[in-house]
Amino acid sequence: MAYELIWEECGVYWKYSGKVTGGEIVDASTSIYGDPRFSTLKYKFVDFLDVDTVNIDKRQLALIAYQHLAAERANPYLKNAILIKAGQKMAHEFAAFFDKSSWEVKVFTDRDEANTWVGR
Repeated sequence: MAYELIWEECGVYWKYSGKVTGGEIVDASTSIYGDPRFSTLKYKFVDFLDVDTVNIDKRQLALIAYQHLAAERANPYLKNAILIKAGQKMAHEFAAFFDKSSWEVKVFTDRDEANTWVGR
């Protein structure tokens, strides 16, 4: 498993590592968005610092986009911090899912800045 979910008082910390597949992103999203705690979350903190590669196909991309749109209806006020290594473009592509979203999304390379932004 290339991801770990840690439920916190006001949010969820979602850490990826190693070689990540689209299926793992779908599974993690399903776990978060299907959990009864999701509707009261204030933030998602998605950590890509330890990711080596992401292998995702177009079908998985479409499913992930659909999951995010459906989840937005259940909790329209969520903040999304995405933490990446400097120069890592993959997380910016992930953030593009939220272009037309009511969710606030910001990409960070500094963990402290990301923590402050979500109030963690």
